[in-house]
Amino acid sequence: MALDSDNETAHRTGMAQLREERDRNAALDQSVVLLAMGIPHEVQTTASGGFALLVDEGDLPAAEAALTAWESENAPRPKPIAKPDYGSSFVGIAAGLAILIFSVQAGLPPAESFADRGSADAARMLNGEWWRALTALTLHADVAHVAANVAAIGIFLGALVRRLGPAVATWLVLAAGVAGNVLTALVARDGHVSIGSSTAVFGALGVLSALQVPRRRAWLTLGVGVALLGMLGTGAHTDLLAHLLGFATGVAEGLACRRLRPPSRSICQPGLALLAAAPMALSWWRALAR
Repeated sequence: MALDSDNETAHRTGMAQLREERDRNAALDQSVVLLAMGIPHEVQTTASGGFALLVDEGDLPAAEAALTAWESENAPRPKPIAKPDYGSSFVGIAAGLAILIFSVQAGLPPAESFADRGSADAARMLNGEWWRALTALTLHADVAHVAANVAAIGIFLGALVRRLGPAVATWLVLAAGVAGNVLTALVARDGHVSIGSSTAVFGALGVLSALQVPRRRAWLTLGVGVALLGMLGTGAHTDLLAHLLGFATGVAEGLACRRLRPPSRSICQPGLALLAAAPMALSWWRALAR
């Protein structure tokens, strides 16, 4: 290998120009490749200030093949596409704390007035007491019941917020919980009474599962969601039907929202999420005003 600083490329007899580079280091890198392959060559400066790589005419095809293979192996890899992410938010934690505080105020188990007026009593809901679909989400049977739901809503809603933003995530989870209670009343009808925010929790899990569609691992993710439903939602004192219908509602919501991107961060997002407390407050006002 030789580096000639003449102003004109010195084309010796029987030699041909293989490449010309503007960057000296790039030309020297290619020279190292040819040197490793045992191909005689020279690097010379050109009149335009570049660097020409010269090889014997007979070695031209082999030299070109060597450089092409080297460039293919060392091509810069595209940066992985960043997954859409709103970023961290306290909405999941805030929702969990709100459930905990209300449960403590209502009592564990809830006082008779709260339980009688706010539980998801299927017969009464079908008789026009619509507010029970919401109020039941805030009542819990004991400390273990509320603690499990507070932790779960903090985790699943927090994960959903990163994907869809606080506003959409919060309203989707609330809607899944309400829809799950309404559908349960329609299916079970008389004699079915339930309380707890688990229906909304499994709604959040359903949304998270469905947001993977149409990715390659979509069915795996949905399978994991169903497995969690089986492990967490089928205990001796749990309402499997409500959990299942909440999860199914969440899956439907996730499929409908799978193309949404997280919004830009702004004060409006947590503000819109906070508005989800309005229908809950209205429902309890209606329940206690009877």
